[in-house]
Amino acid sequence: MWSWLAVSLSGIGAVAGTKQGHIGQALSYKVFTFVLLAIIALTQSVVADYTFWVVAGLAISAIADVFHTLTQKRPLYFVCFLLAQLCYSKAFWLQLSGEMVWWLFALLLAACVVAFFLLLPRLDKLVFPVVIMGIVLIQLTWASGEVWLLDPKLSHAVGFAGCSVLLLSALAYALNCYRSPIKSAYFWVTGSYFLAHALIVASLTI
Repeated sequence: MWSWLAVSLSGIGAVAGTKQGHIGQALSYKVFTFVLLAIIALTQSVVADYTFWVVAGLAISAIADVFHTLTQKRPLYFVCFLLAQLCYSKAFWLQLSGEMVWWLFALLLAACVVAFFLLLPRLDKLVFPVVIMGIVLIQLTWASGEVWLLDPKLSHAVGFAGCSVLLLSALAYALNCYRSPIKSAYFWVTGSYFLAHALIVASLTI
């Protein structure tokens, strides 16, 4: 309980720092939040193989935030973001066994295609990176959804919720940057981003 309270307070500190433009404070709280989540994941009574992939995703996400905050080199942040999501994907794919549920993939793909065409007029040279990011996030959400549908436990539902929130967070970020500004975007994007990671880690603890 206390560990999750610390995660919540640290996440609030990151959101507050982002809102007020305190770059150092925001980055410190962001990295600290990822460290806390990694500790929670690794200190469970049962640490499975896929747990280490989740921890790897957390570590790479922290590095991605450092690049995003301190450098103007967007490719570094983008690559780290993709690697983090691929690590999470591996964690969920390792839990799968049995037949695939294709309607979930079709639903996610259709929703992302609609979002892509909404953003297309503003993307210009960013079309290819956005498509790659969309594919990675779709397969991550699909993998977590497959785990939940094949074994409908609370922990798997929480994992699917976390991946879905991460997908929505990325969509909100893209809409805010390339379509039209979202009111209080710092709150929705940063808050949902950390909520997604927290839910993914929580799926290991339930």
